[in-house]
Amino acid sequence: PYDLSEVFLDWTLLDTVIQGEDKLLKILLLAAKHELIDARLQVTQSAEVKVGILGVDALALADAAEVCDNLRVGETVALINIGLTSVSIHFVKDGVSNFIRDVSWGGRDLIQSISRARRCEFDEAEKLLQNWTAELKPAPAQPAGAEPPPPLPAASSALLDPFEDEPGISDGRGQSPAVKPLPPIGGKPLEEILAAPLAKLVSEIRRSFDYYEHELYESPVNRLILSGGVASIPLLRHTLSEELSIKDVEVANPAESALVLGDRRGVMPLTERPAQFMVAVGLAARGAAAL
Repeated sequence: PYDLSEVFLDWTLLDTVIQGEDKLLKILLLAAKHELIDARLQVTQSAEVKVGILGVDALALADAAEVCDNLRVGETVALINIGLTSVSIHFVKDGVSNFIRDVSWGGRDLIQSISRARRCEFDEAEKLLQNWTAELKPAPAQPAGAEPPPPLPAASSALLDPFEDEPGISDGRGQSPAVKPLPPIGGKPLEEILAAPLAKLVSEIRRSFDYYEHELYESPVNRLILSGGVASIPLLRHTLSEELSIKDVEVANPAESALVLGDRRGVMPLTERPAQFMVAVGLAARGAAAL
């Protein structure tokens, strides 16, 4: 959506496809606005850090998945990284990047929902979410004949329309274990508080899946790999599994990568919250490959 004079461009050849007498080249094209790059460089210059490579979160996800041996030939994987303010969705087919979409939603939406409902500060709401996540345990499956929970509302807009609040554009299958609800802490239960923001997230992710599988005529997604600060919330995994009908939903664990070196104290945050560092490990993999 930007003028070519406003962006840096880069590209790479992904695949060559022969269709009859035609030879088609599948290209991954990247465009980044000058002001975005300049802002990143100002930060690194202030920190007296010399930059060798500028990477993209969504591409770093694929690099991390590759170095962690998460990608397999004959399989389509959706890498979903949930940051504080945005979500990167990267579809990888046969180990090759195939489709990328960013959504303006993030973990902050969950925290702000708790902050408003409990009338507390952002930091306190974040601690409530972290403590609640740590205490959640999978509950036994519902007995036969039990009434299933109502489905989340379906996205109403067309697949080709811009995603809601999509950056850079203006105006525009299986069952997982049930999640055991916890008693309310000073008010409405957290699973009720988080229902609305999670419904928005799942709706946007589902639109990405529908576009990928139906408009691009690609094969269905076999597996989800979640990363980011809130990836370990069981309610999130359960909701995505139910609404996308994908049984295999896992949380990324890049702490097992050979790139993770150093003394125990230095890597402790990564080993305690590995899913939060998926992008960082991917950037490290790119940097190591360039040496």
